[in-house]
Amino acid sequence: MTTLIKNGIVITEDPEDRVFLKGWVRIDGDRITGLGEGDPGDAVTADRVIDATGKAVLPGIVDVHTHVCGSLFKGMTEDPEGAFYGLALPMERLLTPESTYTLSMLGAAECLKGGVTCINDIYHYMRDTARAIDEIGMRGVLAHKIIETDLSTIQYNDYTRIPKEGAARVEENCRLIEEYHGKDRRIFCRFGPHATDTVSIELARKIVELGHHYQVGFHIHVAQKVQEVNFLKETYGLTPVEYLCETGLMGEDLVAAHCTYITDRDIQLLKEGGATMAHCAEMYGKRGSFPPMEKIYGSGVRLAYGTDWVTMDPWTSMRIAVMAARMAGCKLDDPSAHTALRLSTIVPAKSLGLGDRIGSLEVGKQADILLLDMQSPNLTPVFDDPVATIVYNANRHDVHTVLVAGKVLVEDRQLKTVDEAQVLAEGQRAAAAIYRDYRAGK
Repeated sequence: MTTLIKNGIVITEDPEDRVFLKGWVRIDGDRITGLGEGDPGDAVTADRVIDATGKAVLPGIVDVHTHVCGSLFKGMTEDPEGAFYGLALPMERLLTPESTYTLSMLGAAECLKGGVTCINDIYHYMRDTARAIDEIGMRGVLAHKIIETDLSTIQYNDYTRIPKEGAARVEENCRLIEEYHGKDRRIFCRFGPHATDTVSIELARKIVELGHHYQVGFHIHVAQKVQEVNFLKETYGLTPVEYLCETGLMGEDLVAAHCTYITDRDIQLLKEGGATMAHCAEMYGKRGSFPPMEKIYGSGVRLAYGTDWVTMDPWTSMRIAVMAARMAGCKLDDPSAHTALRLSTIVPAKSLGLGDRIGSLEVGKQADILLLDMQSPNLTPVFDDPVATIVYNANRHDVHTVLVAGKVLVEDRQLKTVDEAQVLAEGQRAAAAIYRDYRAGK
């Protein structure tokens, strides 16, 4: 099957950062085989033609840190003090493989309809999330959450290690890799030590050895809470970033989520180590705490944008990331709208080892593409910088069409591979049952 997308504003995110105010993209099967400016002419033919008049054509968004099953916590964790340790983590104990699948499908649907074509996810029962990602048709880099601490007791500063739990979760992560890594060239896997305070140094070193054996990377939460920072200092005499160096996790194949409470030395270590810092601006805004972005932008630290959980909206996250940085004292051009879009597409793709496959519109790459409807009041008028128009004004409801590997997954704002009404109904039932059991003290 060949597809021709024509008459759209084509934003490539390629090395030259080319933008065609009127352009075309040709797809053969799952790959981009041509693109250019103007009209493709009669020589460029295809089995299917998508007229993108009035639309922008972009590479799909790559969400460098999220938990699609975290859609469970909408409206519960944003306002209450201590809701992360005191409500969300204890409620996670009530998840089952089936409810994880159901809620992951709900979160994946939200991602796709918002233009996200690839996620980097770490959570419980990840093989069931993988099943949902596979069925809905999107792309994912997935890691099973490895812990050796009871997450429900962390709120009381109880970090008692449970070695059997850690070993079982490592084994499950290995099963995930063996079953799904490289599946259909859409699903890839990593190891997922949950956080620097919930995995001992000894277990983290074992995970690093396994990562090298399987030749996969790592995904971890770093310095996301003051309590975590204090625990690391009291237990090991280290900062969370120093823990990464001590365990061997630090490296170019590491995504370090959040890094909210880090020092100047930590920033230098992240730069030297080559890890990617996942910046989830909307979630930080909800929690009221931001990393020192005025020091991180321009520092040489590799940075990419994610959504975290609850709200998988990359457009809002982009805007908040830019605005919060400027409020913290960053220059107007760092980050700019163009920076924000690159940190949501090609940069995270490279961070996940997929930069040669996705993240930009280039010949030979996978056809992960989204079409934004520019014919709406919030995106009109458009002048000679459509990237700025999009980053500062677009929202998820402007996403008209989404393709992954050349297959249309969203068309005219409707999901094509799953029954959306059924996904919503089942997601509501699963979330309500978990909340009911939590309130009942189970």
